[in-house]
Amino acid sequence: MKMKLFFMSNLEKRKRANLQSLEDEVNAWLEQNPNINVVKIKQSASGGSFNPTSLSISVWYSTNS
Repeated sequence: MKMKLFFMSNLEKRKRANLQSLEDEVNAWLEQNPNINVVKIKQSASGGSFNPTSLSISVWYSTNS
């Protein structure tokens, strides 16, 4: 099994545009890798009062070999 990590920080500035950009990145990667089987997807966010919000998406997958 393999894992691909997508990460974005400073989501506070233009949050909607940044989230769309991250979504586009994930979708482009999936389109470029049609021979994978996605096993699991996890999302995590961090940040707080003094730190900007960061978002990570991890995609665990296997290949169709």
